[in-house]
Amino acid sequence: MSELRIQRNRGFAVARRQTAGRTEKTAGSQPVREKTGLNVSETLRQLLTRAGQAEQQIRESRRTLQTGESALAAAGDSLGRMAETARQAAAGGDPDALQTEFHRLVEEIDRILSSAVSGGTRLFLDGEGDGADGLLAAIAEASSGGQPEKPLPDWLAEALGQKDLTPEKILSALGLDQSAGAADILAALMDRPLENGGAAAYLAALYLGSVIAGAPEDPAAALEGLGQLLEKMGEGLSVDEAVEELTHGTFTSLEDFQAQFTGGTAPGMETFMTNLLLTGETVTLMDLEVLLALLSQMGRMDLDMALLSLLDQLELHQTLGAGPEPEPMNGRSNPAAAGEAAGGGKTAVLDCGPVRVLGRDLSAVSWDEGTGVLTVKGTAVLLGTGEELPVLRLAGGGTVTLQNVRAAVLHTDGQSQAAVFGRNVLGEIRMGPGAGLTLEGGGFVRIGGLRGGASNTLRLTGGGAVLAEDPEKETPPVRVILEGPVSLAAGSGAVVSGPKGAALKPFDVIWKTLLPGWAAVTSMEAGGRQVKTALLNGDPARLWLDRGDRGAPVHVLVLRGRDANGQPKTRYAYLHWNQHTGCFEECSMYPNPFAVTGGEAGRDWTYEEHTHTLCIRSSRVTGISGGRGTDSNQTPFSGRIALDDGIGTLALALGGVVCRVSQGRAFSLGRGNDVTLTLESGSRNLFESGEGCAGLSLGEGTSLRIDRGESAGGGRTPEGSLTAIGRGGGAGIGRDSGGSRDQTSRILIRGGAVTAAGHGGGAGIGAGKNGTMGPVTILGGTVESTGEKGGGAGIGGGLGAAVGSISIQGGKITAMAAGHAAAIGAGVQGACGDIRIAGTARIVKALGGDPGADIGACLFGGCGTVQVSADIGNARLRTRSGISLKAGEHTVTLPQFRLSAAALGLDRLSLATREEARAAQAAIDAGRRWVAGVQSAYGALYGQLGGSGSLWPSAGGGLLRNTVDAGALLRELREAIALQTPGLTGGEREQVRQLLR
Repeated sequence: MSELRIQRNRGFAVARRQTAGRTEKTAGSQPVREKTGLNVSETLRQLLTRAGQAEQQIRESRRTLQTGESALAAAGDSLGRMAETARQAAAGGDPDALQTEFHRLVEEIDRILSSAVSGGTRLFLDGEGDGADGLLAAIAEASSGGQPEKPLPDWLAEALGQKDLTPEKILSALGLDQSAGAADILAALMDRPLENGGAAAYLAALYLGSVIAGAPEDPAAALEGLGQLLEKMGEGLSVDEAVEELTHGTFTSLEDFQAQFTGGTAPGMETFMTNLLLTGETVTLMDLEVLLALLSQMGRMDLDMALLSLLDQLELHQTLGAGPEPEPMNGRSNPAAAGEAAGGGKTAVLDCGPVRVLGRDLSAVSWDEGTGVLTVKGTAVLLGTGEELPVLRLAGGGTVTLQNVRAAVLHTDGQSQAAVFGRNVLGEIRMGPGAGLTLEGGGFVRIGGLRGGASNTLRLTGGGAVLAEDPEKETPPVRVILEGPVSLAAGSGAVVSGPKGAALKPFDVIWKTLLPGWAAVTSMEAGGRQVKTALLNGDPARLWLDRGDRGAPVHVLVLRGRDANGQPKTRYAYLHWNQHTGCFEECSMYPNPFAVTGGEAGRDWTYEEHTHTLCIRSSRVTGISGGRGTDSNQTPFSGRIALDDGIGTLALALGGVVCRVSQGRAFSLGRGNDVTLTLESGSRNLFESGEGCAGLSLGEGTSLRIDRGESAGGGRTPEGSLTAIGRGGGAGIGRDSGGSRDQTSRILIRGGAVTAAGHGGGAGIGAGKNGTMGPVTILGGTVESTGEKGGGAGIGGGLGAAVGSISIQGGKITAMAAGHAAAIGAGVQGACGDIRIAGTARIVKALGGDPGADIGACLFGGCGTVQVSADIGNARLRTRSGISLKAGEHTVTLPQFRLSAAALGLDRLSLATREEARAAQAAIDAGRRWVAGVQSAYGALYGQLGGSGSLWPSAGGGLLRNTVDAGALLRELREAIALQTPGLTGGEREQVRQLLR
């Protein structure tokens, strides 16, 4: 087939096709169709215009970079010849001839660099050089700042690209086999880094998708949920925001999801793993074409093309199968078939009346239909049919899985092991002398009686069990040992201990009493491990806990469920042993460390003990103090503060608040709020956040005012202070790292002593790394603000993030930037608006990064106009922001480096003597390093420009060599036009698609 070439940078015509069916439309539909056709035509025209403009901008920008790169390469060649000339002079060559050649090369370098012009603007400037020290670090910051953060972590993207995974392969990758239970799977996943990829990452991706789809126990819903995640990201949400919204707060971020998943504490994981890997049923995932179609419609998301290629590798209609259909046998196992199974062939099945037995090797399984005795030795799976099995005898040698099995008697004479799933009923368990039975798995078992003595043990490692009261109980009774998260309902005569022999005491969870207003409980955790919730549907869930010897340990119980409206609910309970009452009681593990003024507890504010968070719900709250607390184990902890979204206008007096947290936000101001923080006289307030978060974090549309409080009695009480520290790209005061491009948030400082520091690309006050900020105004107070290493300004833009206008009209200001950004103004690749310093403002110190500026633009970031009519001390102004290189909506700044013979100091060199020639060699080497650094900068900016996305969908670029690829591209074009045509209903959008067929 001949090649099919489609030019994406030119207009195309859509052929008109009419059929008889289309010409017989009613007159009433014609206006709608005309409207649709006009809208489509206008949208197509706009798209073509925007695409053409973007392509033209990219060509012009690349031409500019190519001009500079050519000049730099030629100048580098000349410097190389100059170095050779100086070497010859130092070796005793003819100084006059060599000096003449040297002078000619100096003039040649000036000619080359001065002729490098783009649009009438010189690319390289004369004068004193910017200094080579730190240039490469600035280039690295500029490169990272200009690129958007990856929308998905590598482990999730790679997980979507895996294929041909079956339950057997997944279990094998986890070091397990078909005899494993859900508890084994959770244990294998425990603390396994998802960044390593493989089966763990694949399971995590499927589970996350199922939770988002609202079916955490249904693996088949996984891709539907992942599609919703990508759709939300296409709407502009970060992956963390999308995860929190779509899981209704079950996971507050992707990091929180990873922690819960690898910790085995995520709700419903046990059932999910059972349904996916242990039921033996085939699970068909959603047709991947649906997900790919969804991705193709997300024009607003700068989705990594690597993800799309990974998704393309997945098989459509991917299934997780359980292998060939087993062949049934009746009566005793067929030795030949059993031998084939043992050798890795088909799974064998033995029909034994009330149960079916499955296994690879059933040669040691026997069924006596006359006496009703089923003897199982080795590894096998028993599936109940609803009828009762008279006697089940376990002979050891492997794990026997029981699923929905009813047996009048379970007998063992040795050490046996069984895994329970579903609901199982055992009339009684009989043990011979010295025998023991271990029950694991995530199912439920009701035991009518336990026959044995002091030499016997019943060991429970997971799931839920009911041990009925036995009127004929033995003396001494069988010891029950609990290992792991077990829910056991047992009578008062039961002897229950932990794995180390310590006696355990019960705590009954009667959830309708403990959780008023809840409609259902979906999961329960004790000590960080999942506990079977089957008992909550009938019997109380009885947990057996270590009471401790001195000062009983505190046990953490986490219950998750739904209220009457179906909304997710979470309840944390902290339990300790009360020696006076002889029972476990709920206690306060992390008492509220805050003192709140105004409002009513439970309505206007609440305290979430498990996250140590004071949640402000309304504007009736007027003041806060405290924040440092001590838990019931006498360990210090810090609280945090979070304002609800949409409260509106809110004024809070801070009377000495300290919040220092290692993860998340110390003080979240929410979205859409207008917040005033008043610093009470003499108070010291400190907010330090975790990685990626601002110390004082402003959400979209939130405004912040900081003011000083009035001194009591008019005395000389020192003014209140506030210190805010952001980490990992978060601003000290402003936006988080990776926040949205919203610039409606604003900051106003009227008074008080304010100290702010942003790390890793966040400004001290202003934008976070890749998280833009609106205007910043300072009218008074003493302000010290620092953008630490990473590319954030002291006051202004962050690494790769713009800030609005900056107005300083009062106060004493000290601003510094340690990472090549401006002290007041632009961050690295983070422009700022106009800057105005006037009135009574005094700039005590403004020290920008090197090479950079103190006030205004920086090497890789531009700014608007700079107006100064106040004292700025020794601060340097810099409005030169370089040359803007545009590619659609994406812009990078090309610095106008100072690069000439004079800037390199070449015009002052002499080769008259050997000593001068050797000195010239050193100067030339320094000049060559500087030119190489500038070339690296051009290369980094060229890479950023090359990564700019097109307005059009792409089928991979280049030539389309078959009709399948061409058809795929045209389908994407249809969807893009349909989605971007304004004012259309769903039905009209479908008409657009039909019109373009």
